[in-house]
Amino acid sequence: MQRLPALAVAGALALGIAATPALAAPKANKATASQLAAMAKAVQTSPVAGMNQVPTTSYAVRNGLVYAGSSYWGKVSIASTSSTFQGATAVLVRPAGGSGWTVVDVGTSDVGCSVAPTGVAAAFKLGGPNCGIGNGYAPAPQTLKNPTLTGYQLTMRFFKYLNPEYQSQLNAFLADAFFIHRANNTGANKAQYLANHPTYNNALLRVDNANYGDGLLTVSGVNWQTTVPNTYVPVMYTYAWVNGTWQLLSFARFAPSTTLPPPSTVA
Repeated sequence: MQRLPALAVAGALALGIAATPALAAPKANKATASQLAAMAKAVQTSPVAGMNQVPTTSYAVRNGLVYAGSSYWGKVSIASTSSTFQGATAVLVRPAGGSGWTVVDVGTSDVGCSVAPTGVAAAFKLGGPNCGIGNGYAPAPQTLKNPTLTGYQLTMRFFKYLNPEYQSQLNAFLADAFFIHRANNTGANKAQYLANHPTYNNALLRVDNANYGDGLLTVSGVNWQTTVPNTYVPVMYTYAWVNGTWQLLSFARFAPSTTLPPPSTVA
């Protein structure tokens, strides 16, 4: 098994992620009165399933739940109070870690299965065993057959999720302890990054090195955009295996270059 550089492991521990994520059953907590009120307001004003067109006298928002593993995910029951409206379930996220909620799915079966992580789906009892994004609720894999390929695929997924239409997927993809360290020595946590991040169209990535061990994958390389020529940025990404899926734990950007740096310039 390839081992992670000591710096990467120390950085992960400093961010509050154990080298081997503990396996515990996904749980949900009952929403507080203020959380339920905020989620109810989101349902009433949401265009998803046309809820903003349904009279609020036709339903009541009840049974609010918040995911114990990440307070960014919520679920409510939409109980019918009228013969003209069928009851439903809504799944919500707090996109920038604020108090406002956004509805991402409304329905009567398998709600949220295409947008929520597997741990969230299991905690909210949204559907069957295949409900949710990820490979299932499982401990960290013992080995990776090709860390470089996996690192490349995960990073390209990150680039995709940076575009506005994938905000909910980006929220799920970033670990709660996510942190970015920029070349100018500034940084941002998950909430700050979600509130203000760049889009990444036509992104390219060269992976110089990938190391896997104990549920953590570090990827070093260079990324750039074809729309911004002659700007190459050495980077290091760290991914953590959480609730049966990969999440981006941190990444660092180093000083940009006008020429493509040689491989392995980032240890």
